[in-house]
Amino acid sequence: MALKFRPEDLGWMLLVGAATLFGNGTPFGNPVTGELPRALVYNVLQFGVPAVLLVRLADAFVDAGRVPTWLAYPAVVISTIVLGVWFIAPALYPALGKVDWWSSANDIELAGTSSVWHALGMTIYVQLRSSHRAQARLKALQDAAAERQRRLAATQLLALQARVDPALLSRHLAIIDTELQHHPLRAQARLAALIELLRAMQPHLEAEMSTLPREIVALRAYARLAGADAQHTERLHFIRLAEPPELPLAPMVLMPLARALLDDEDTFWSLSLHIAPDHAELQLQALGPDSGLTQRAAARAPLVELARRLSAVHGEQASLALEPGLMPLIKLRWPVPTTSTS
Repeated sequence: MALKFRPEDLGWMLLVGAATLFGNGTPFGNPVTGELPRALVYNVLQFGVPAVLLVRLADAFVDAGRVPTWLAYPAVVISTIVLGVWFIAPALYPALGKVDWWSSANDIELAGTSSVWHALGMTIYVQLRSSHRAQARLKALQDAAAERQRRLAATQLLALQARVDPALLSRHLAIIDTELQHHPLRAQARLAALIELLRAMQPHLEAEMSTLPREIVALRAYARLAGADAQHTERLHFIRLAEPPELPLAPMVLMPLARALLDDEDTFWSLSLHIAPDHAELQLQALGPDSGLTQRAAARAPLVELARRLSAVHGEQASLALEPGLMPLIKLRWPVPTTSTS
């Protein structure tokens, strides 16, 4: 259990003291204007200070589940009035003075009227606090539900990614079969890239989310598989991705995007990683050979569907967009935990 005192509590102490003073009608019933500052100091010290401190104490007990709400906050009102009228005020007499006409009957009257105002204020405070707590619980439940939805979407995409695409497999197996007759070394390298691609696309048994390094491994294998000689990734240049950080990334987004860009057209692209404190961004920049070919390749990419997958896993802050320009630039942005980028 921890007591939470805030800098604004000093302002609340002044407000409670001033409200008590005005609520009891002291400024209007006392014609001596010079008595008003001293009366305000009295009310702040004897009512404002204990009320705020006791409320914070009650908040701590209620939040810890040690005292029920119906008992904690009425106890604050009673304790504030008793302490303020019969303990704190007499202790202030030597320093602040006491008017000659003040008597025990005035103490009882002050306690009665102050109890009414403090009980009213405490009722409003408890209602507002209960409303805020209910809103916080509702938001926590909504956040938990959204997180479950994101995890479910990621798991479904992982399962989809694990399925072997018959078109991809038959196409490249046919290429390998043809190359075995004339370029056996190239066929062997292409077969090794295909095996690495299939291995990278199989998720860990307990995996709930793919990662950037896993997606890059699969993408490198596919770039070699789609390359002219299957020895290197000359059609897709990787920038600042030699050792990508361990960031979570939705599966079935980057690979389908790259396949749409690299298939059927002899286009060249670069892939670079840019990390900010709250998000990461992959940029696929067209390098050539000309604007027409790269524009057609970019037009084939199912950006709307891939953006939907990305948002389903990473939330509304994630985006996938094609930037206007002579040479296409596709930006894939998604939020990452702060600890991952530090």
